[in-house]
Amino acid sequence: MVCPPESERLSPSSLIFIGLISLASVIVATLLGARPLDPHEAAGVFPPWWGGEASLVAASDAGAVLAVGTLPFIIIVRTPGADAAARLRAAGALFSIHPGPVAPCAV
Repeated sequence: MVCPPESERLSPSSLIFIGLISLASVIVATLLGARPLDPHEAAGVFPPWWGGEASLVAASDAGAVLAVGTLPFIIIVRTPGADAAARLRAAGALFSIHPGPVAPCAV
C-alpha cells in the first residue's frame, strides 16, 4: 500500500472542520424537510436553556398544548387558525416541525 506524502495528508483540524460542515448540512436538510404538514398543529422547538416549564408557558400562548415532545423544550400545540408555526415563532420557538417525529405516541 502506498501512502501519500505527509504534506498531502489532512490534518486533524481539517477533518474536524469537514465533519462539522457535513453535520450542519444534514441538520439543515432535516429541518427543511420536517416542516409542519398540518397548519393547525405543529411542534415548537424552544431554546433548550429555557427549561420545560418556561417552554410550556410560552407554547400555551401560541395555542392549545397537546403534548410535550420527546425533549421537554419541544411542545406540540393546536391552533384554531392555520398559523400554528407562526404563532409558535411569535411565542419564542426557534423553529417548528411536524409533530409526528417528536411525539409518535402523543398525537
